[in-house]
Amino acid sequence: MTEPRTERGRRLALRALLGAQDLAMKQLVRNQGVHTALFARGLAPVRAELGRYRAWLAYDNAARRVPAYREFLAEQGIAPGAVDGEPPTLAGVPEMDKASYIKRWSVQERCLDGRLPTRGVVVDESSGSTGTPTSWVRGPAERNAVRTLLQIGFRGTTAAAEKPIFILNAFSLGAWATGMNISASLTDVAIIKSIGPDRDKIISTIREFGTGYTYLLLSYPPFLKELADDDRIDLSAHDVMAGFGGEGMSESMRDHLLGTFGAVVGSYGASDLEINLGIESDFTIALRRALLADPELAAAISRSEEYGVMPMIFQYNPYDYLLETNQAGELLVTITRPENISPRIRYNIHDRGHVTTIRELAPVLRRLGHAALLDGLRTDLPVLFLYGRSDLSVDFNGAVVTPDEVRDVLNSHDDLIDAVHNHRLISYEDANADRRLQIALQLEEGRRADEQTTAAWARDVFAALLERNGDLRQACRTAAPRIWPTLAAYEFRTGPFAADGRKLKNEYVWQLPADAVAAAGLVPGVAVTEV
Repeated sequence: MTEPRTERGRRLALRALLGAQDLAMKQLVRNQGVHTALFARGLAPVRAELGRYRAWLAYDNAARRVPAYREFLAEQGIAPGAVDGEPPTLAGVPEMDKASYIKRWSVQERCLDGRLPTRGVVVDESSGSTGTPTSWVRGPAERNAVRTLLQIGFRGTTAAAEKPIFILNAFSLGAWATGMNISASLTDVAIIKSIGPDRDKIISTIREFGTGYTYLLLSYPPFLKELADDDRIDLSAHDVMAGFGGEGMSESMRDHLLGTFGAVVGSYGASDLEINLGIESDFTIALRRALLADPELAAAISRSEEYGVMPMIFQYNPYDYLLETNQAGELLVTITRPENISPRIRYNIHDRGHVTTIRELAPVLRRLGHAALLDGLRTDLPVLFLYGRSDLSVDFNGAVVTPDEVRDVLNSHDDLIDAVHNHRLISYEDANADRRLQIALQLEEGRRADEQTTAAWARDVFAALLERNGDLRQACRTAAPRIWPTLAAYEFRTGPFAADGRKLKNEYVWQLPADAVAAAGLVPGVAVTEV
């Protein structure tokens, strides 16, 4: 079908205008001071408006230049080129995810013009719960943009530091996305040593370089906890700040870490997309603590009661990312940079979340007595509420584990098929503020399992899980053995399964704060014994 002349003219005019605006912005952000000024309060509506236009341009670019995306749209009867609304929206554009898009076409077919550039491209990977690595390609423009965003976040986090900054990158290194990108992005703004999650080397490095630096330690929450509790070094005698990612953190865990670190700040990202989509600020941390203290506020602005978990809260830049929520409450992400070599348009990573603006939050905060949260707010970037995975998965030390993969393992074991009524993944915080994971098995009515039987089941189940899930295997290798996942068998309708039968649907995932563990009736269980 031929595109109507008026529609084609409008589209071409939009492309020209947005291209000129994008070029001007690239010149402006080369100056760090100007770039920082662009995040000042009062500019949020402008950023959001430009971001919506930019998202449409990224979509239009992908629809015309990416072979896989053209086929993807054609399958659903979508003709590229339409300009819907003013500003143009993506309301009629289908969402994509790893299964519906990434796994169906080759890397090359998902790139601009159907080819992977031969220079300037970095490849990292994720394996998730499938056990088969997925490669993600990132071109120069994308890496430059991510570097700029990480450096802005770095400067905001370390603004009060009076000593030179020494970054200790303790994320997993190798082909994993976060460790690679951290190293590449921050080398020109600070001293950096990419160590990986190795406590011995972190401790020896701090001892070697001494107290003349502010150390910024970057890793997963469980590793930060292990290091804070390590009695071989008194980190509180040094100037150490912590940044975390890969999974969420409770405020009780943050309080525990603040006894050692001068600041504890989180970042939200994903290897499927980019590693720094959003970052915690003083405002979002204070807001989250207010939600915990005030159920009325939590009910007014969050969905914590519906989802049964307190959200992590971040601020993000709507100029670079268009964030939407679908009818299932899942977050859809469009990276708005049209030059990304492998575009993701309305990509569903299957995280539950929603966004709001400071302008929408302010009257609610004032009405419910929390106006003080707005004092000193440095930027009015929009706010992302993130509740975790929608596909009933849990995180352990940066790895994702799903009930379905546990089910597949159980169903492949003859003894377990006969003995187990159902199962549940229980993510909980123990008395030491460690984040733990237990695979809880509810036995069939009348069945029992002694210690020897449970240990044999645990050995078989974990061996199969670690073989299938490369991320979980790596997570266990880098975690202290005392917090490795456990497996426990419960008699019918006991322990965490005592209330089963009261609801129509089974609950396959529980997220428990420390004060709810005793009431849930959890037993220690048998841990992973070999990685």
